[in-house]
Amino acid sequence: MASLLEKLPTILILAVLVGTFISLRKHSPSERTRLWIVAWALIFVHFFIQIFETRTGLVEQIFESIDITALELSGVVFLVSLARSAEDKVRRHVLFAILVPSAAVHAIGATFDWHNRWAMTFALAVFFFGMAGFAFFAHKERSRFNLNLGALLVVLGTWVVTAQARGNADLGVNAILAATFGICGFLFWKRFGGHSLGVITVSGGFLCWGAVFPVGTLIAYLYPKLQVNPEIWNVPKYFVAFGMILSVLEEKSRIVEESGAREHEENALMLRFSRITSRLLGGADPSTLCKEIAEALTGTPSFRCAGVILMREDGSLFLAGATECSTEDVKAFEAIVGQSAGRVGELCAAGERLGSNSFRLEPRVIPGQEGSLVPEVIVPLISSRATCLGWIALSTAKDANESIVAEIARVEMLAADLAVTIENARLHHQLVRSEKLAALGQLVAGVAHELNNPLTGIIGYTELLSDEVMQEAASKKVTKIGNEARRMHRIVSGLLRFARQSNPSERTANFESALHDALQLREFHLRKLAIHVRTEIEPALPSMAISEDELKQILLNLLNNSIDALEESGQRVIRIHAQRHSNRVVLMFEDSGPGFSDLNRAFDPFYTTKPVGKGTGLGLSICYGIVRECGGDILLTNRKPYGASIKIEIPAADASRTVPAVL
Repeated sequence: MASLLEKLPTILILAVLVGTFISLRKHSPSERTRLWIVAWALIFVHFFIQIFETRTGLVEQIFESIDITALELSGVVFLVSLARSAEDKVRRHVLFAILVPSAAVHAIGATFDWHNRWAMTFALAVFFFGMAGFAFFAHKERSRFNLNLGALLVVLGTWVVTAQARGNADLGVNAILAATFGICGFLFWKRFGGHSLGVITVSGGFLCWGAVFPVGTLIAYLYPKLQVNPEIWNVPKYFVAFGMILSVLEEKSRIVEESGAREHEENALMLRFSRITSRLLGGADPSTLCKEIAEALTGTPSFRCAGVILMREDGSLFLAGATECSTEDVKAFEAIVGQSAGRVGELCAAGERLGSNSFRLEPRVIPGQEGSLVPEVIVPLISSRATCLGWIALSTAKDANESIVAEIARVEMLAADLAVTIENARLHHQLVRSEKLAALGQLVAGVAHELNNPLTGIIGYTELLSDEVMQEAASKKVTKIGNEARRMHRIVSGLLRFARQSNPSERTANFESALHDALQLREFHLRKLAIHVRTEIEPALPSMAISEDELKQILLNLLNNSIDALEESGQRVIRIHAQRHSNRVVLMFEDSGPGFSDLNRAFDPFYTTKPVGKGTGLGLSICYGIVRECGGDILLTNRKPYGASIKIEIPAADASRTVPAVL
């Protein structure tokens, strides 16, 4: 039996190494670390079992077989732990199934000197050719390293299988040990890379460990009387062991450094986000911050390109801000802008939900947008009233799968702040408009009261004159004056109702007849300026829940604005469309003029771009007040490349009567 005192230092060192790797696994719980613990435990068995080896007999053969088998299997476990298949459970088990039984069978057979050459040859063939086939076909991407490794194993396997068939089992044992430990040196360098001390130590240690067996055999053959201290052959093992510990510590240090750098970047990014959020909640114009928001989003490692797409009040979309993106990303953003809000919602619903309010879209070509793919990630801008105000579109980086889930939460928070700011800006704009209209209402009320007295006198005197004038022509003129005075009186009464925000008990109007009267009043100017009026009215259009005088006042104001806008235009066309949509009548006025110079101020009282004395700036503000007062809505847009469009929605009279009153 080998002296216990001779083996005790090595056994104690290996026991400490196994305990060290068990402790390291708590801080680095990977499959590779677990396999390293198994491999070093087998090395420990390899040395520990040598204490009980005898010089002769069956017991000595049993202990020797355990010794060699443990050593070979440790090399196999090291090899599998460093292979690319270590992370894949199925491939890892397949590689173990190829190598472990064949190596164990050959080691036991070589120890007991089995005479069944074919079984031993088959075991070696399975080991080397199976490992070569795994290198060739385990992965779809065949790297140059795998191809060279497979070719080397085929050559080595052919040599040792031939030798085993001739009865040389020792060559097979040495070949298995040299191949497993030697290949581990190259695999460790390939997997961990770099030129750190730990990687160099382990790679060099494995290569020397693999070289121990052919070098020891060669020395024994050439110099049989040379006495070599056995502990020299164990030196590579210690290099590998301590190098592995050093590599794990280096990797942990690198991870800590990367985590610190990433934390610093995240803190800087959060500070940038907080500054943007403060400016948003402080009342800054969201449209001016959209590009800055997009640039801040691309500061995260997960996103390489970002764009902010907003929705106008008319439902159209526009790209408010984006980073410098590739051509494909720009096409993807433009594809979204070219869609309706409902269509974008359908794309989100069909995608994968990433967070509480974000979606990963499936790569696809949008119909009508050939060659344009949708963005990879969409974050809707949802207001507090659950309406969508736009989207943040993102293109992800190649390695963003792990970090995107954590970072998308911050993007959603920024999107929520942006949506709140956009909604507040629009509400503030509406409030300012309402205050201006309230001031206009007070002014109109005062003017209307002052006009009512002279109008009453005019109406009274025309009634007296109509009784006194005997000539038919003069009588018609007096009657005409009286009718127009009464119409003026009704208009003034309507202005008073608008100022008081009170609806008459009964109000219906026929659009076609009101439009006919309005066109008659402006017929001279339309003919003089050669303006073509094209009308398209839906048959059986229902009556509208608005008084006839109010409707005529709206139509006249819109016609006046269009006529004034077309005076300097080359094409002079006014298009008027009317149709029913659900329980509303939708009117569309379009002209070929220059369009609105400032859509945000078009409804402001006394705001006008006409020359002095040409307009008062009250037309559109009065129209807005009348439409809103009867429960409708009015929307202004500019047409491309030129022209203006006014969309008016007024409840249908039959629908308004069926709606119950709200107490």
